[in-house]
Amino acid sequence: MSGFKASIRTLRTARLPALPIPAITRTAREADKIGSAASGSDSPKPSKNYNLVAKDILEKVITTGELTRREARDAAWCLWETTPALALSNPTVASLIKATETSGRRQPFRALASSYMASYAPDRNRIEDISSVLMRLASGMGKPWAPLQNDLSLFHFVDGPQNLARMAVERSISPTEVLSGYGLGAVNAQSGFAKYSIARALEQMRDGKEPRHEVRLKCVKTFALRDGRELLFQEHGPLVADALLLPFGDTTPEEGVTDKFLAILLRLFGDPRSQPAKWARMREAAAIVRRWLTKQSLRQFLEVVDQTADDRMWKHRRAFWGAVYDRGLISDAWVVFTPLGADVARRTFGKEISFATFDRGSVLKGQAVLLLRIGRGVVAEWSHAGRCIIWNDAEAGGAPALHAITYRPHDLRAPEGAYSNLAEPIFAISHQGAENYAWQSKVAEKIHQMTGVRIGQREYQVT
Repeated sequence: MSGFKASIRTLRTARLPALPIPAITRTAREADKIGSAASGSDSPKPSKNYNLVAKDILEKVITTGELTRREARDAAWCLWETTPALALSNPTVASLIKATETSGRRQPFRALASSYMASYAPDRNRIEDISSVLMRLASGMGKPWAPLQNDLSLFHFVDGPQNLARMAVERSISPTEVLSGYGLGAVNAQSGFAKYSIARALEQMRDGKEPRHEVRLKCVKTFALRDGRELLFQEHGPLVADALLLPFGDTTPEEGVTDKFLAILLRLFGDPRSQPAKWARMREAAAIVRRWLTKQSLRQFLEVVDQTADDRMWKHRRAFWGAVYDRGLISDAWVVFTPLGADVARRTFGKEISFATFDRGSVLKGQAVLLLRIGRGVVAEWSHAGRCIIWNDAEAGGAPALHAITYRPHDLRAPEGAYSNLAEPIFAISHQGAENYAWQSKVAEKIHQMTGVRIGQREYQVT
């Protein structure tokens, strides 16, 4: 005990820092939002400096070993986030627990319960001991604490957040809304307990708790995003991506669904094709997004150019490249637009979509290029009167790389002398004889040469 006494005296006599200690700690600010006394919760007093209160309580414990009801209420707000933090002192925690259990009043319990909710983290010092006393006392504390403990084991330091998360997912409302429904007031979404419960809810959705995709999207936006546009907690980013995407597995939903999910994901994390570092912590989710974006890029090219191209020619290209995609031969896709096409693309697919634009050089109004990775090669499919060019080796000099922001038209065109010779490293063909499937059969043969997969005419036939 002598060492403990010396520590207390050192803390008590130490000079305070030159800068004033905030009168209200972050714990106090967070807890103040948990709810009012009328709802059974408690909050610290704004007029108190809880850093100094914590020092006084440490001295009181070493002097008498006892805390009054009022001191126990104050001590609850000094457990984890004051300097000193009382949870580091075993005698002080023991005195706080004893005072809370023997006071015969609800106020110390309410303060301890509210502080626990505000500062909760499963690895907090003595969190299991505080959890135990709250569980023992909750049944006699009336609403909202007794029903919450009875229905959710709220104060169990492991099961409580899991159970709250499970009910939130089942009801498609946020954990804070669940607590509010029990009468706990407007629980702050930034509190430690809410933060941890949101993480558990995201994990449950990731693991299949909510298989309805659009309901899951709504839940994630409600639970984990601020105004549906940014993460409530940055560290939840991988959980958000996994909760949204992993339940899809290898299936690709209809386009309306993927577009809604992609709009949120691209806003939060960017495009994994051009910003892979932002997806480094969520590789499985990134692979799903890349697969969806490949199809969306193909749709961008087809649907945007469709508004200006000759339908007699264009319907055959749509059918052909759709067949190539359906056979799983396109591993990546990227589109290059003129300013006109870029405007149409954003209006059609939303502002978050990614594509490239032409830098310098001459192109037709509304013309675009679809860049595709097929096997080891790369394809540049020009719209309008342009040609289809295929480089056997995407790593060869002169072959265009995908995912640049701008391109010069010259770099996407075939070099002089390139033509439809399957034996040459660069293959180029104009889109003539579409109705007779002339160019399609030639390109299909080239793709077979590159991949070993043969696409039959019936697969891209226009009816």
